Amino acid sequence: MHLSKNDIRALALIAGSEEPVNPRTLLAELGFRRETISRLLTHLEEQGLIERRGREVVLAGTLPAEAFKKLYYSHRASPLQKVLSLRRVELLARLDQTPKSLEALARETGIPSDTLYGYLKGFLRLGVVKRSREGRAYLYSFNYILWSELKDFVTVLMDYRALRLVPRDALLIKSYGDCVLFKSIRLQDATPTSFSAYEDYGIELGLRDNYYTLPKRDLSIQEVFIHSLDSAEDLRQRLFCILFYLKNKQKLESVDHPMMKDIKAVLQGERIKGYPSLEDIEDRAELYEIEL
Repeated sequence: MHLSKNDIRALALIAGSEEPVNPRTLLAELGFRRETISRLLTHLEEQGLIERRGREVVLAGTLPAEAFKKLYYSHRASPLQKVLSLRRVELLARLDQTPKSLEALARETGIPSDTLYGYLKGFLRLGVVKRSREGRAYLYSFNYILWSELKDFVTVLMDYRALRLVPRDALLIKSYGDCVLFKSIRLQDATPTSFSAYEDYGIELGLRDNYYTLPKRDLSIQEVFIHSLDSAEDLRQRLFCILFYLKNKQKLESVDHPMMKDIKAVLQGERIKGYPSLEDIEDRAELYEIEL
């Protein structure tokens, strides 16, 4: 559900108006056909950014709409359509104070490197990101000093999108931009993942909760593993993650996740708080016929 440049232009006109806006005003200001305006308004309404009042439209009373209003008035002279359109929101969601390379951002977002470079180049011109150097590589981080309102808007918009995907009787674990990870005691019309998908790879677990992702799709073993790492809340669940890693080590060796450093340290015999000991892992590994 990417925002287009025309979405942003229409939203800015609505945010800057002191009165409810008639679609005819948008027709005159933007020069679009009636059908195009209708599609724009429907798309913005679906994102929780505007609402209809009879034949007119206003900013919605949602957190994303309020955050956009603050962003608009803080940066009225800035070309917001060049900051928020297409897949730029996904990139902005991944940028923070920690400097990241182009390659790391490409892995995290799934955005092609050429496209990503164009986005970052535009962000640099506007001061949205800062660039530093590490060896030969350029690293990029978000500029909170100049663009804190932008980060606030992106954060609440992504949260709003995620919550709309999650069933009411389920608990959101993590949003990944265009997809979400959640758990539920009840069965859901969604793709099983995390610990709920372990049995497909030879590890059967007695689970109280069911773990899912939406939208529905085929998952790689790497995605299932990462979802379980993000789901792990206690020592027992981290033990499950380690067993899954050991059973499928060849395919999971290259997974890049913050927990992997601790998992590999534990497997070397180190004791880390919140993780099982090597002895515990060895005992449980025998049950699943896993070799360390």
